[in-house]
Amino acid sequence: MPPSTVNRRQLIQRLAAISLGTCILPLASYGLSPDPAPAAIYIPPGGGNKGKVGDMQITFKLTSAETSGLLGLWETTIQPGELGAPPHYHAKTDEICRVLEGTVFFMTGNNITEVKAGGWHLRPKGLVHTFWNSGTTPAKTIDICIPGGHEYYMQELALLFEDNKRPKPGDLTHLEEKYDIHYRFDLLQEVMNKYKVKL
Repeated sequence: MPPSTVNRRQLIQRLAAISLGTCILPLASYGLSPDPAPAAIYIPPGGGNKGKVGDMQITFKLTSAETSGLLGLWETTIQPGELGAPPHYHAKTDEICRVLEGTVFFMTGNNITEVKAGGWHLRPKGLVHTFWNSGTTPAKTIDICIPGGHEYYMQELALLFEDNKRPKPGDLTHLEEKYDIHYRFDLLQEVMNKYKVKL
């Protein structure tokens, strides 16, 4: 059979491939794969991998690998007088926080917002932010990053604090280069002095 000749079976195979491609392409354009739907996930009370960043306790609940890349989610307990993170911003990631217990203060740009238990707060991408607990009791939060991925930064950061270790020079620079986080260490001392918190 000449190379230019296509029999009926080959024609059907090629048409099927084209049809399948048009179904997959829209999924790929949204960063989704045509894989089967993921299994349901149950996390019992207190469940999840645990870590610490300084004195801040973190329990990881959901990762982007479990949510088709859409979000990551963890619980945080911030001790009294503790700053949750150096001032920083994300180029592509929004963060949402719901305060479950206590009170958390959020700095977003030049604004300070006091969020009490039951309140929600959005830290949009591109805006320098940090947060702290100025109260006398621990504050507990649920933190959501959209899209997912920032939870992996938090997991790697927690590893730097295992066995009472502290990050070494260059560790945070490595994480900054690897993940969507851009530190503003030039603002750190002013925030700690002004709001009487420690990192």
